[in-house]
Amino acid sequence: MSAEALLAAARMLGLLALFVIAAQCLLMHRRRQKKMHEAVGARLFRHRDVEQDSTENLLISGRLEELLVKAGIRVTQGGLTMLAVAVLLSCGIILATYGVLATLLALAVWGVLGWAFWNFRYQRQRRTIFENLPTIIDNVLRNMDAGRSLDQAMIDGLKDAPAVFAPLSFRVRSAVEAGRDYAGLFDSYAQLYQVPPLVLVAVTLRTTSRFGASVRPVLGQVSDSLRSQQEMRREFMAATAETRMTASVFAAVPVLLSVYMIATSDTYREVLFGTDAGKMMLIVAASLQALGMLVIFRMIQGVGRG
Repeated sequence: MSAEALLAAARMLGLLALFVIAAQCLLMHRRRQKKMHEAVGARLFRHRDVEQDSTENLLISGRLEELLVKAGIRVTQGGLTMLAVAVLLSCGIILATYGVLATLLALAVWGVLGWAFWNFRYQRQRRTIFENLPTIIDNVLRNMDAGRSLDQAMIDGLKDAPAVFAPLSFRVRSAVEAGRDYAGLFDSYAQLYQVPPLVLVAVTLRTTSRFGASVRPVLGQVSDSLRSQQEMRREFMAATAETRMTASVFAAVPVLLSVYMIATSDTYREVLFGTDAGKMMLIVAASLQALGMLVIFRMIQGVGRG
């Protein structure tokens, strides 16, 4: 690497460091203002109506926090800052070494990797909910048969649930101890993780509190239907395992092969990043690869529906 490239990389890293420091200062300032507004609001609306109490939702303050909660990711402000610094440093080095097009490709790779990681964690959270929800409902019914009230049975049923149910369990316990309605918590949780059976549970709880109907038949049907869905899903996944593996290989091999060729061949890399024809080839190849992966993904989703 020449002295000019090293100087350009050093300047870029310095600018990125200043940008990160400024962004962190701005974030801290906004967080202090938010805490101050929350404190003032708590004083002004201390005696607000019970139906508008904060326990009617899971108290997710922002879009970023919602995304992290949905995927079960727990990070601190320092961790987010270090991640941002790592991404900016890598992009700065690539920009100083290979140019703008390579930097855009690196940003796209970072975005795809981040989305894939988040989607993997989110889908695992949803599978955990669907797999454990019948057991939780059975525990609630068992506690009711043992003579406990519906509220206490709901607390005991969620007590030994997996960690993904922790926000719901905490809010339900707080609402029961304060004598408030907790059916809205199930609606918020179902909307957060896209779990339709919990909406039916919330409707059942509201009907029971208003008209005194029994919750045992509805909860029993929800548990049985979830177990049937899980059994059908396991059979479907076993029957389509070969098709899904083939589709995954077809989607991953072109990307891995291109990365290997660019990393091992200087001539190939110079042609792709140093000429207009090479840049156009990269853009066309990336577009076709993205289109192909989208088609393969839709084909995997449609397996067995015909």
